[in-house]
Amino acid sequence: MRATDVPVVLFRLVAATFALVGTRAVWRDGELDGLVYFTNISNLGFAVVVLWAAVASLRGRGQPPALLKGGVTLFLLITGLVSWLVLAPEAPDAPVVAFGLTGGQIEHEVTPVLALVDFVVLDAHRRLRWRAAAWWVVALLVYCAFSTVRGLVRPDLGYPYGFIDLAALGWGGLALNVLLYGAAFAVLGLLLVLVDRRLPRAALLGTAGRAPSSTPASTEPTSRSREADGS
Repeated sequence: MRATDVPVVLFRLVAATFALVGTRAVWRDGELDGLVYFTNISNLGFAVVVLWAAVASLRGRGQPPALLKGGVTLFLLITGLVSWLVLAPEAPDAPVVAFGLTGGQIEHEVTPVLALVDFVVLDAHRRLRWRAAAWWVVALLVYCAFSTVRGLVRPDLGYPYGFIDLAALGWGGLALNVLLYGAAFAVLGLLLVLVDRRLPRAALLGTAGRAPSSTPASTEPTSRSREADGS
């Protein structure tokens, strides 16, 4: 590992720690019903991918696929935006879980910012294709379909969010919300791809996307190559 990758690894370990602390009820306490929430899915996915990226930086290996890394980044950005624009504020008496923060603050505010910083500053760029946005929308549709089927099969469990609550919205309202959120998802996904394609190919910090250093060529091959070129 090169010295410039040390802060990259440390940042990613901290980011993964925040994501795992925020979702501890799922993986530590066994509350698997929490997996129905997009927030938990996004944070757990980010924890896994950012740990993968940290190990890759530590060992000097290839980074996670751009489609996957961009996807978890987008999902967390959506999580933060939906929390800010749509969801009700967190209860003022919500317990502090770590670092002086509540679970909601960690999952809705801290990890989305960490994911964005990681993507912009530490990732190699110009790896995403425009069709990536379509795959991310498909992931959203799969989540909506899962939530709907779960609510139909087990009405007692309800729906994770009001904007996909079939019982309250009806099929028409649900379809409209899925269309609107899907369109917003697509626009933000395309914007993320655009940002990726406008940033320098190599990471702004660390060695991701940079060619490995090579030892200088010996003088003999150089001389021969010059002779072959007629120099």
